[in-house]
Amino acid sequence: MPLPPDDDREIADASFLFDDENVPAKPDRSRPPGRSASKPSDSGEPEGGYELADSESGSEPIAVPSRPVPPLPSSIERPESRPAERRSIAPSPVDQPWNRLSEWGPTLSRIGMVLLTTAALLYLGLAPGGGMGAVAVSAIGLAIAVILSYPIAITLERPVRMTPEHALRDYFGALAHHLPHHRRMWLLLSSSGKVSRDFQSYGEFRSYWTRTLSRLKREKAGRATPVSVRIEVVKSEKSAGLEAIEVSYRLLIFLRGRESDGPIYSSQTETTLSRGPDRMWYLDDGRLPPP
Repeated sequence: MPLPPDDDREIADASFLFDDENVPAKPDRSRPPGRSASKPSDSGEPEGGYELADSESGSEPIAVPSRPVPPLPSSIERPESRPAERRSIAPSPVDQPWNRLSEWGPTLSRIGMVLLTTAALLYLGLAPGGGMGAVAVSAIGLAIAVILSYPIAITLERPVRMTPEHALRDYFGALAHHLPHHRRMWLLLSSSGKVSRDFQSYGEFRSYWTRTLSRLKREKAGRATPVSVRIEVVKSEKSAGLEAIEVSYRLLIFLRGRESDGPIYSSQTETTLSRGPDRMWYLDDGRLPPP
């Protein structure tokens, strides 16, 4: 269908755009969305609303009986922790504490005598025609001095006995040599440990241990075969502040190099130790414990 020319078109009336009646009303933001205002009904109540419960028409609250609360005690009695009672042990005096001079003194005296004798013979051997004799005397004298210094070589370490366990290890450890160091063992005993039915002096003490080791070895090893000593399961109370203490320990003696064959001696025993003036521990019994 052909369109009419522009001059023949009708002009539309746009006055309705400026009429307030045609403007849509803005929504009321004070009312929650999705709920329209309820109109009052004939009975005076809003339609679609909820009726509030009358607080006066409700039943009275049920009284719950309260239980009496016992009064708290003014003070709570707690059991007092009592320290463990220690067994009172009288310490044994230590008249001769360990020191280097007491341990090495006799050995150094013998070495000194050998060296002086060797020097004198060497001087006499330096006379005309005695050159070879002087050399032989010097060699023999030096060899004897080296052999005599064996006790010094095996006791270079100081026996620091700050605990009873260290005292036991140092005492019985002196047996674990080709030539046991009886002098050190004697010095690690208190005055009570140096007196028993088996010995009363250092000479008797040395003979006692020589017989004891020979009896333990019997036909299993020679006299010069050294032993190895092991101290296990040492039990005692804390030694701090004590002058005497009782310990329980296990002593095992093996033949050196043959530990797999088992011990030649075993004993579980108890003994006492006393603290000396140098604050070190000394054994009160120097004998071998009964097996």
